[in-house]
Amino acid sequence: MKLLRTAIASALSLIPIGQPMGIGTGLALTSASVILSSPEKAMADNESKYIQSAFKKIKNGANEEAISDLNQAIIINPRNLLAYKLRGLVKRELEDFEGAILDFTQAIKINPKNAESYYFRGEAKLNSIDISNRIATYVDKDNRVIITRKSAISDFDMAIKLNSKKAEYYTDRGYAKSLIRDHKGAINDWDKALNLDKDNYNLNRRRGISKNIIGDSKGACQDFKKAAISGDSIAVNLVKENCQESISIIEQEEKRELALTAWRRGVENELSGNYKEAINDFNRAIELDPTLKYMYNSRAIAKGNLGDIKGAIEDYTKGLEIDPGDPLMYRNRGTNKADLNDHKGAISDYDKAIDITPDDYYAYYLRGRSKGALGDYSGEISDHSKSLELKKDSFQVYYERAYAKIETKDFEGAISDLSKAIAINPNFPEAYNLRGYSKGAGLNDKQGACSDFKKSASLGSEYRIKWLQGEEGAWCRNMPD
Repeated sequence: MKLLRTAIASALSLIPIGQPMGIGTGLALTSASVILSSPEKAMADNESKYIQSAFKKIKNGANEEAISDLNQAIIINPRNLLAYKLRGLVKRELEDFEGAILDFTQAIKINPKNAESYYFRGEAKLNSIDISNRIATYVDKDNRVIITRKSAISDFDMAIKLNSKKAEYYTDRGYAKSLIRDHKGAINDWDKALNLDKDNYNLNRRRGISKNIIGDSKGACQDFKKAAISGDSIAVNLVKENCQESISIIEQEEKRELALTAWRRGVENELSGNYKEAINDFNRAIELDPTLKYMYNSRAIAKGNLGDIKGAIEDYTKGLEIDPGDPLMYRNRGTNKADLNDHKGAISDYDKAIDITPDDYYAYYLRGRSKGALGDYSGEISDHSKSLELKKDSFQVYYERAYAKIETKDFEGAISDLSKAIAINPNFPEAYNLRGYSKGAGLNDKQGACSDFKKSASLGSEYRIKWLQGEEGAWCRNMPD
């Protein structure tokens, strides 16, 4: 059974499934109260207070008391989807699966298009049968177990129809199918789950067992070995019992564990600034297991910090040979190529990173800089604009776009961008300096330019301090504020 807090986090769509939930995040349940009448607003406020109180009690393990609060929230608003889902999750935690099923059913009535309600109800149905079957002598005379499991599968079907991107939906439907001996159907679902969550090695073991049952011993051993290498002790035993070359697999697992130990030590050294020691650790990790991409990524970062840019690029290239779909390594390699003034090569890497993750604002920013370095200022402006669409509060991107606009003689556009950068970061001396230049050189606004130059100096710009003290800046130094 999933941890209660994890399931609640999923229900709220606050954080991804599988991550611990911070209960203290607060709920935006009263934001609509401004349009309610006074009695309605009071009811909404009370409803929110009961749900907030339930969260605190869940956090402290007082689940039965949390149910009392959720009961009150539902009395106030019998169509509160969140309250029914939370109460169902708490009941599931208390092994009141029938009560949980009823609550998830009510949640479905309120919103028939909420995938999680179907998913949670399917889980509760499976758990209700698992509890019934704890007695080994249980006999399913009326096929209740099979009927309930098929009903759970129907719920998972509906959840997947509404949201086909959740690995856990396929995982649990596959598990339910394996319980009714539909192992081909289970394998098909686990294939889809692993496409969405390729690092779920526990799922490799489950899929391997089903493959073994239908006679696909080769496929089963491939799955057992993947799970064993990840450290799954049950899978290790399955490899020994069912597969050839089991000893070499176990040796590989032990080597991988030693490699991970060396890598973790290297990361600690890297974070402490001990880059040479870190590289020695990463060398040892790669020697033990050269198949893990992040070993090369970590060593590349350490080499880059020591100024070995070519060595860093070589490591990113090796990492990308292992996983050609890693956008971060393309982006990092592009940055190092830009450091060597290979901006065409950098742009090629940024292109690949953006193809893989088109919502990476930083990749657009970096690509824009390299385009600017090659004199493609319209391309630079376009990339910086896209970056700002994805992250509107990046003062650095506004600043860089302003530079490109100055190159195209768009001084008013540059001033607008620099003003936005300053609004986000009022203590950014370079932005005042560049805005002053734009006002003076572009618009002949000497008063505005001087005001910005003085502000830049007051924020610590050494260049402007010396300029104001020298002959060249005398006109501004003597200009009244």
